[in-house]
Amino acid sequence: MPHLVIVSAAESSQRRLLSEAVSECRSQGYEVREGQSWDSWSELMSDSMATGLFSSKVARILEDPTSLGSFPSASIDVLEGPDSDVRLILVYRGNHKKFLGKEVVAKSSLMEAEVVPFWPSKRVSWLIGKARSSGIDLSHEGASTMVEWLDDGEELLSVLATLGEVADGATVDLGLVKEMVLNQQGRGMLTLLDGFCSRRAGLCIQGLRELEDAGELIPVLAALHKRIRFAFYLKKYGKDGGFERALGMTQYQARQAWEGAGLYDLSELVALMAEVVGLSMAERTGAGEGWIGLERLLLPRL
Repeated sequence: MPHLVIVSAAESSQRRLLSEAVSECRSQGYEVREGQSWDSWSELMSDSMATGLFSSKVARILEDPTSLGSFPSASIDVLEGPDSDVRLILVYRGNHKKFLGKEVVAKSSLMEAEVVPFWPSKRVSWLIGKARSSGIDLSHEGASTMVEWLDDGEELLSVLATLGEVADGATVDLGLVKEMVLNQQGRGMLTLLDGFCSRRAGLCIQGLRELEDAGELIPVLAALHKRIRFAFYLKKYGKDGGFERALGMTQYQARQAWEGAGLYDLSELVALMAEVVGLSMAERTGAGEGWIGLERLLLPRL
């Protein structure tokens, strides 16, 4: 009788986990078969038993086991361990518990996507740990920038693997991340935010020009408002307020925010937050001035 290999994850992680399961089976001498369908668990189990009698080691992929319903309790006792000559790779979208009871899962090999931390600062530490375990020297600034611009955990791991190959033993630093990960919009955004926080008009203009060619204004306003808000809280409450942790700032964001807090008065930051919100509302209602409006807002204050 078969051994169950449960792949349970959202689609972004599902393909990677399935690929790992298939690779492991092939490395252990299993013939991997896919594209078959069954109408019931009993039909699938009977077919698996026949396969074990007349074939060598076989692993079958079932892409939509939910169509078979819940795994029958009568078949739990006949499930075998990982040494079985027949494996059934069941692919779920993270909902395997609805169809497979605890006893079934306990006798199976479960492959689930890793839970990625929600807060950016925690996510940076998680990503650096992943890099270290893969033998990749990832700098804190590089990790912070990746986390800021890539939301999906699976995409972060994929990009990390690519950067590790490109670096070939060298450090994956901020420069390499900017070059390989950020498109023109991303680079322009970083330049604009760096320019604002360091109160350098030249950098802001450079960032604005890059963004005008490749970016949308409303996301830029949202990112700028976030930086101003960070600087405002640090300016008003200082290091004892605990706002770096409370707002989930990465080390890179915190350094920028502290720089801005030291260069702008509190009243300036309050006014800037209000004006950026106003500009964003105007853009959403079609009454905004576009990029020239943001330029007029920023440049007189730099």
